[in-house]
Amino acid sequence: MLQKIGKLQLLSTDAKLTPEQIIEAYGERWSIESMFNQLKLSWGLKEAWQQTRQTLHRWVHLTLVGYGLIQLLGYLDDQTVRQLCCHSPWRKDIPTTAGQIRKGLLLIFHHVPVRQWWNRKCRKFEPPNWRGSEQDAAISV
Repeated sequence: MLQKIGKLQLLSTDAKLTPEQIIEAYGERWSIESMFNQLKLSWGLKEAWQQTRQTLHRWVHLTLVGYGLIQLLGYLDDQTVRQLCCHSPWRKDIPTTAGQIRKGLLLIFHHVPVRQWWNRKCRKFEPPNWRGSEQDAAISV
């Protein structure tokens, strides 16, 4: 159904809705649009080119866990979290937001070559051994 209000045209598949109800429904949806935008543009979901459905599910779950943890860190009143947001010294007030926390974490971990840990031959994720050789020797003895 197409309803014209001044220069604004509203389109709805439910012909029984009033223009006000259409606008309210759109306003309710808008709260999740910013999340989808961030997931696509900032969290790499637009590049989810994985080969199998299982791999795609894993990618989405890991990405959403990371997104949720960053959102939760934004609510902590902690000095460590505030330090993550101090990457832009020109800001007078340093807001503690999920986006600022994410930028701070990216500065810390930008050198970690995660994509190199994928073994194409056996199709497995193989991060390097983070333990030192002395610990490995002690464990194997």
